[in-house]
Amino acid sequence: MSLKDKEKWNAKYESSACLAGREPVPWLADHAGLLSGQGMALDIAMGEGRNALFAASLGYDVLGVDISDVGIARAESLGRENKLTIRTQVADLDHYSIEDDSYDLILCFYFLNRHLFEGIRKGLRPGGVLMYETFTVDYLQYSGFRREWVLEKNELLEAFPGLSVLDYREVDEAENETAYASLVARKE
Repeated sequence: MSLKDKEKWNAKYESSACLAGREPVPWLADHAGLLSGQGMALDIAMGEGRNALFAASLGYDVLGVDISDVGIARAESLGRENKLTIRTQVADLDHYSIEDDSYDLILCFYFLNRHLFEGIRKGLRPGGVLMYETFTVDYLQYSGFRREWVLEKNELLEAFPGLSVLDYREVDEAENETAYASLVARKE
């Protein structure tokens, strides 16, 4: 990521009341029953914090990380509005390190940096859960994305060896012009 990325995301967040809305990603909400609500959570590329705040509402001590200070400020504001506390960190995710055995929950939605995969796997504590959802190669037909920004077929399913897959899907919604893969996995 770069200063250019930071400026791009700051501009997007400044131009909208809530770019992605206030509700958590449905995949996270639909699988909340798999979550203990206890311990530490990390939300990678948190944006405006909708998923981090949802995790906090379940009882997690959440650290949300993003390159956009505008997004982080919005997340903190939404947290105060909803009487929820999250810790935040502005970080270039191209150079971000996840501490080993530190998290009971790691969230990553609509962000792809393959260099973080190993850190995500190692960052989970035994019993920890990973929830990940992002665009797949099928999304290229609907967007101007570059191929390196999307997952290949089954890539997410195979990206975290040693984790037990609890649920997985790949979706191509032509009517909504989107395609993505979703994963819930647990570290044994």
